[in-house]
Amino acid sequence: CHNHKLEPITQKDYYRLQAYFAATAEFDKSLASQSEQDAWDAKTKKIKAQVAKLKKQMADATDSVRDELSLKIKALESQLPAPPPTIPGIRNDFEHRTAIHVLRRGDWEKKGVPVGPRPLSLFVSTSLKELKPEVQNPRTQLAEWLTNRENPLTARVIVNRIWQHHFGSGLVRTPNDFGTHGDSPSHPALLDWLALTLMKNEWRLKPIHRLIVLSSTYRQSSRSPHPGEALSADPESRMLWQFSRRRLSGEEIRDSLLAVCGRLSTKFRGESVLVPVPDEMIALLYKPSQWQVTKEESEHDRRSIYLIAKRNLRLPFLEAFDAPALQTSCPRRETSTHAPQALALLNGQFANEMAGWFAERLTQECGNSSERQVQRAFWLGLGRPPTPRERELSLEFLRDQSLQEFALAMFNLNGFV
Repeated sequence: CHNHKLEPITQKDYYRLQAYFAATAEFDKSLASQSEQDAWDAKTKKIKAQVAKLKKQMADATDSVRDELSLKIKALESQLPAPPPTIPGIRNDFEHRTAIHVLRRGDWEKKGVPVGPRPLSLFVSTSLKELKPEVQNPRTQLAEWLTNRENPLTARVIVNRIWQHHFGSGLVRTPNDFGTHGDSPSHPALLDWLALTLMKNEWRLKPIHRLIVLSSTYRQSSRSPHPGEALSADPESRMLWQFSRRRLSGEEIRDSLLAVCGRLSTKFRGESVLVPVPDEMIALLYKPSQWQVTKEESEHDRRSIYLIAKRNLRLPFLEAFDAPALQTSCPRRETSTHAPQALALLNGQFANEMAGWFAERLTQECGNSSERQVQRAFWLGLGRPPTPRERELSLEFLRDQSLQEFALAMFNLNGFV
């Protein structure tokens, strides 16, 4: 309904799709042992009882006493232990199944004809009947239909997203809309072949990633030997006559900073990591007990994919580099250029801290030789040696500025991001 307003999808189709989830119920599975849960319950109950007592006293208190009580309540709430870890899940609960009706004008009080689970009429025969409401495992049946070899749309959408990840733009430039009002594929035969390859590989994504990154198309230069002719024929490089340059994402920039400093943790799996953020940001949205930074500091250097993503709070560094809001679907990352990005890389605490570690690494590996430090910095930061002019400017810079300032300048080069 959000991306396909003009497609021939009926109201009945919408509610039939909803019917697949009519018996779905959410639940949280606790990861705490019984003794851990009991200890948490006891401590929480004790603090909440004290808070309730103070709140009761506030009713008849004077303004000065009320302010004092508020401070005491805040101090007590800061002592609340973090909730035990849980895993969110869903399951079928047929006893509390919701009966699905077509709602007249979307009003839940105006129920029309009842409907059962059925795929969209666009993709199936009109003779296909609805499933019975009491059918077992309705979501499994929907998943099996979505991934059926006779329904290649799912595979095409997936491989298009993978292609978009590697090239910055998908073969279909509207990744959330493969309908009649979406973009036409630039290479329809290639899209279909990749979709078939995905299904032949039993829906495993790694072979598709490998196939793309080992292709001559992915490995070509961003500079064409005949740019004038190519630009006039295909200015957007839709035919992939060159590799279109793109800026790194916020997560990639953060990981790159940690990597060149030699601090990036390559640890696999494990719990998600909560890193420090400014106190004033936490105070706006959470109680102190709700944002307990991961105690082991080495965990803060893990790859960005392991960082906890809160729906209502984006990490400031990642947000500056277009990390999307998590309340809505993000079919494609936007790339913007604005002042806070320069501030994050030049003045930000994280960038300056990483510059200090980078300078320390260069000193450890190259000693006090400015010549060697410059060579090593370019290889680590840009993957190439400096040009004669870059070498000259870098050595001149180091005669007047610290190695940490030079490291910070490296982070702000176009070639780094």
